Amino acid sequence: MIAKQNMKLKSLAVLALAGLLSACMSTAPQLGPDASAWSDYLSWYKVTPEPETGDPTGFLGSVHDGSNAFRQIYVNSLGQGVNQGTQNLPYPEGTILLKESFNNEAALQARRSPDLTLMIKLASGQSPETGDWEYVMGADGNRRGSGDSGLGAFCRDCHLFAAAHDYNFINSAFYERNQ
Repeated sequence: MIAKQNMKLKSLAVLALAGLLSACMSTAPQLGPDASAWSDYLSWYKVTPEPETGDPTGFLGSVHDGSNAFRQIYVNSLGQGVNQGTQNLPYPEGTILLKESFNNEAALQARRSPDLTLMIKLASGQSPETGDWEYVMGADGNRRGSGDSGLGAFCRDCHLFAAAHDYNFINSAFYERNQ
């Protein structure tokens, strides 16, 4: 009898955990452009002069492949002026920030299978909970988050620390502060 109750409790715990994980990673409807908008990202302005590694912001933890990963960030032409310091924040609507994360230096050098995460600046008021950013995970653009969706809230909870810089950690102001 006790063994059956323990088994039921374990089963309920597993189901609850699965539900929680599913809710955290739920995606929102697509608000920004599809993946064709960043298919040429290697031709964009490269924000990071050298690949970033470690935890330059102090908020990274295990996100974006953790502090051992090598990251490179690109911005499309709409947001380039902000990242070069010639245009003021906030980023204009349509800006796409793309981060490549490589698990190790060998993967970086070979450009082997980077994880892509993106931020797409939406029209004012379209997603006020995320500073009007849509978050995208993966090159195909299928996992998206905005508003209070699971993925939107997950990304927003860290990016709130950079709210003064339009929710973006790595930009010209970051490099000015950290030279």
